Amino acid sequence: MAPLPLWLPSYPPVGEISGTFSGVQQQSDSQRQPSSQLRCADVTMSAAASEGAGDSIADEPSSSAAPAAVNAVKGGGQRESVPFSAVAATVTPAIAQCLSGSEYAGMIALSRIDKTLRNSLAPILLPLLMRLLVVLLPTIGLDSLVVWVIPQLPLPEALSHGCCVAYLIEQLSRRLWMMERGGKWARWKPVLEMLYLLRGKRPLVLGDDNFGVFGSRAAFMSEREAVRQWKILSWGVTVNQGGQQRLLMDGDNILLHWYGHHWYTYQPPTLLASASPLFRRAAFDAFDPTDPPTQLASYLYSNYTSMVAFELFRWLTNSGHIRRIKSCSSFRRAYAEYRRVGELQAASPSDAAQWGAGAAVFNEMMEGWRGWHCRLVVLGSEAMGEGHMAVIRLVRDSGRTSDRSVEIFTTESAPHDHTRTVVMRVLGDHLGGNVWDEQHETDREIIFVVE
Repeated sequence: MAPLPLWLPSYPPVGEISGTFSGVQQQSDSQRQPSSQLRCADVTMSAAASEGAGDSIADEPSSSAAPAAVNAVKGGGQRESVPFSAVAATVTPAIAQCLSGSEYAGMIALSRIDKTLRNSLAPILLPLLMRLLVVLLPTIGLDSLVVWVIPQLPLPEALSHGCCVAYLIEQLSRRLWMMERGGKWARWKPVLEMLYLLRGKRPLVLGDDNFGVFGSRAAFMSEREAVRQWKILSWGVTVNQGGQQRLLMDGDNILLHWYGHHWYTYQPPTLLASASPLFRRAAFDAFDPTDPPTQLASYLYSNYTSMVAFELFRWLTNSGHIRRIKSCSSFRRAYAEYRRVGELQAASPSDAAQWGAGAAVFNEMMEGWRGWHCRLVVLGSEAMGEGHMAVIRLVRDSGRTSDRSVEIFTTESAPHDHTRTVVMRVLGDHLGGNVWDEQHETDREIIFVVE
């Protein structure tokens, strides 16, 4: 049988996995050994079993390579040891249950000692990996927005039972490895809420193809964190263009709803190696190499996530999934409305006191128009309730008047009570009240337009 594929960590020689089996008992959390050594009663395993390097896994050692005996020291005494391959099948499930969720790699290491042992451990190993997949999504902040497609037995009859076990271990481990090593996935939650609406309130489904977008572990790790995450999440996602479904992403290119004088064209984003001068004010978070400033066509974004968020927002508005219900513009620097929009554009995106729970802030600039700045404040289900979203669009123009405008978008039906609550919280009583009360202050050259 071929060795397990490159997605699993490198494991130590079989001689490093040994122990005595005079009885197996689970340890409480307070008794568990430090991370440098995984210990299940008298079974010890080097920490190298759960961490390793390299893009390939060596051929499996045969059972004849197992050590005849070693001594393990516990409590100052010595006990006789036996090879793990000699342990009765009735004992291995108890040993497997001593491993916590974070130590699943140790289970895989045990299963690689020889071919016969893998089959004996598979009834415990496979359910353990599946349970880890179930609990992983909430822990990384994606919750119900993403659904796993978990490989299940039986597999095609052409595969032997041993091949099926190896295939399942590889597929489950690939998912766990990529999600656990993928970085900060929570940055995509507001974007995934947009996708949820764009897909007709259906969660994103991740299957084999999503986790197959990278051909090797090296290719996965060499990609920028936000980009590799989006490649996994966006694989196969389509948008409706005139009644036809088109892929949102074509490789690294993203489908723009409008670019120049052309409708529906793919354009490649460019990741910036350093912070753009346009994003060095306090209104923007510090340069993050894992989610760098990005240029797309004539627009600059404070990070790659913002670029994706703006494009999805355009698809949402043009498809009618979210509607603009109010807008206003202010032209005079002397008025409070004008100054308040400026304050909101100058506030840090990470200022939780300003934006409140459930809000995400994205920024867009226009190349060659240094004064032009668009900011989206996305208020998802945490702020608006399950399945709903409101977006506040703040724009500072770069013309002679440098006018400032506010637009309100929502999925909520009239009378938009919940939207009003979150808008007032973000904009403040004065600006929020003027927008919501549809005040037409033409005598002060403040124009309110109600859609």
